[in-house]
Amino acid sequence: MSATVTPLPDAVPAPALPAAPKTGFAQTPGYLFGPWTDFFCLGGATLLIIPWFALLPDDWKQYADVLVITTAIAHFINNPHFAHSYHLFYRGFTERGFSAEYPREWRIRYLIAGVAVPLALVGFFLWCLLTKNARALGLSVNLMFFTVGWHYVKQGYGMLMLDAVLKRRFFDEREKRLLLWNAYGVWFLSWLLGNAMAYKADYWGIAYYTFATPAPILTALEVIAGLSSAAVLAMLGRKWWLTRQLPPINGLVGYAVALYLWLLYRDPVLTLVFPALHSIQYMIVVWRYELNYQQAQTGGTRQPLQFGARMAIFYTLALGLGYLGFWMAPKWLATVAPSLIAGVGDYAFLLAAWIFINVHHYFLDSVVWRKGNPETGRYLFR
Repeated sequence: MSATVTPLPDAVPAPALPAAPKTGFAQTPGYLFGPWTDFFCLGGATLLIIPWFALLPDDWKQYADVLVITTAIAHFINNPHFAHSYHLFYRGFTERGFSAEYPREWRIRYLIAGVAVPLALVGFFLWCLLTKNARALGLSVNLMFFTVGWHYVKQGYGMLMLDAVLKRRFFDEREKRLLLWNAYGVWFLSWLLGNAMAYKADYWGIAYYTFATPAPILTALEVIAGLSSAAVLAMLGRKWWLTRQLPPINGLVGYAVALYLWLLYRDPVLTLVFPALHSIQYMIVVWRYELNYQQAQTGGTRQPLQFGARMAIFYTLALGLGYLGFWMAPKWLATVAPSLIAGVGDYAFLLAAWIFINVHHYFLDSVVWRKGNPETGRYLFR
């Protein structure tokens, strides 16, 4: 399972902080961590896993077996990646949401994403449970898949913009619009493909529904996505011809795998693996941000062991929050308020928690990583 990142900043970063000391965690110029680490984490691992998986014996590709493995992996990768977004968003939230020293536009954004959206989601789920409206709860599953796909492509676009800033190989506004609208076209096509036929499915014991997308609409979206993809290739070729510079390869790989593999490659087993790869793509950015943030808090005076301990705490906290949000809290609610889920489904709280986190995560990231955020450029680009 997965979620929701919007584009990382694609503008020239804020004035640089003092150079980080050589602690073993310093940022390599032009990269988040280094060429190979960036390549594998931003998307290159997907290019290796798919052919490796194709060579495996068929009896190693059982859906149920992979589901058990990926559920275990989710505890250590997928769930912490969600928790990291909460940590970054709500750390210093009082100042960001209420301090007059923070730009008014950004205070509004933080208050909407941090207060209004979660209250609206909680209100919706309470209404579903109080009215025993299992159908509305099931329809929200389709909403989650809608925002998840949107998040995948916007995060892929963000990786390309981030790598472009790191490499100082920028795209102009027209080129960025083309890349972004191509991402939207592929995302919408992927969602409609998931709704190509009307059927009833099951998610944590609660039925959810798709709708039958008319064939002409699907065909039209396929043509639009194909043409926009061809236009992107032509733009990249023209850019190379004029500048004789390769585009930011790591970011381009991240963009391509997010759009064309994670969303359109329809292998039912690998679909369980892709959310972990998406989460890794997210976490490498978060960890670079957090390392630079920790260095800035002390003027770079901490030693490598201290930085390592701080990052271990940062990850352990995400591990605990992820388990709390996805498993412990909904199970506890089921024991203290069984009347709310009676007649809806034994796992209704679990389903509501998973949808809440996935959808809310999108809104949190749309603020944290949005272009112009006063803190992102400061801590992401050293």
